[in-house]
Amino acid sequence: MTIPPEEGTRAYAERVLVESGLLEQGGPLHKRPNRRGEATRDRIIQAAVECFTEYGYTKTRVSDITHRAGTAQGNFYRHFTSLDDVFLAALAPALEDLASPSSRQDRRHGELESLIDASTAYLTAYSRHRHMLRLLREAAAVGSNDGFRTLWLRVRQDYVDRTLRWLERLEQRGVLSPGEDKPMLAEVLGCMTEQVAYVHVGMVPTAPRREELERLGVALGTAWFRTVPRRRTADQEEEIGS
Repeated sequence: MTIPPEEGTRAYAERVLVESGLLEQGGPLHKRPNRRGEATRDRIIQAAVECFTEYGYTKTRVSDITHRAGTAQGNFYRHFTSLDDVFLAALAPALEDLASPSSRQDRRHGELESLIDASTAYLTAYSRHRHMLRLLREAAAVGSNDGFRTLWLRVRQDYVDRTLRWLERLEQRGVLSPGEDKPMLAEVLGCMTEQVAYVHVGMVPTAPRREELERLGVALGTAWFRTVPRRRTADQEEEIGS
């Protein structure tokens, strides 16, 4: 789930939350009044991550979070208006981390290695926030706030759109086989990446070790490389015809 490199990651997280109707323009996502308030707010957010992870999105209560954070409910409401509000604050670092643009080089030589590197970087970022990203899918599926479904679809579509722009660059350079349905190909590549991350990183009992993330990155990057149909060179055409 990457974004155009010209947009900062924090700006991206705020933008998609505003466009999903979950945050007002200029809302309190990153506002911190003072050092003491910042420490309390951070403690509440960390407690929220732990509670959402342990109890799930639908079963977590404000009292669970404040008990875990060792603070009063009054302090909670000084920083957040609702459970959804603190969920967004807990989710924002994941959106920001995944928004860091990964490189998919368009050069023919080294392209496979670049795809493997980009896939591994994405899976590694996903692993850092795997609980919250899994919970976003839960909130999108069963939550009463439609904004979470809109957010999940929006973040997902941003990834597909970035992939489409990469395919268009390949086509312009004469690398991509002509006549391909690029929007559908981008959608398929996005689905493949999302499912690998969700099943093999988000749903496993413990976070994958570095070696397993690298193994998954090799498999995913290689699948991208082999899925994208490339124009045959003159030598390849001659070999087929012989």
